[in-house]
Amino acid sequence: MVTVFTKFPIKEEFKEEYAKHLKEAVVKHEMDKQPGYVEMKLLAPQSNPHIGENNMFIIETLWEDMKSFIVYTQSEAFKKSHENMPPRDWFAGRPEVEVYESID
Repeated sequence: MVTVFTKFPIKEEFKEEYAKHLKEAVVKHEMDKQPGYVEMKLLAPQSNPHIGENNMFIIETLWEDMKSFIVYTQSEAFKKSHENMPPRDWFAGRPEVEVYESID
């Protein structure tokens, strides 16, 4: 299994708007129709006194294998999902993608 974390640092004043945008945008991803797709989770940042402020929204996707994820990134669904991005001023930094493979 391959897990992909797509991380978006969002400015404090736009967190609520971004959460709404993310829920609406996920429908356009059509990941659930992609071969090898397993599941997706949308994670909203939480802060606490022990770790401080957190502004990182994460889209976590699980794929059967790396090939399935790569095929998705080359699909029309992937292109479509990136057409209506939020304004740049919502971001506190550059989005990042991290990919991990399960250790069996």
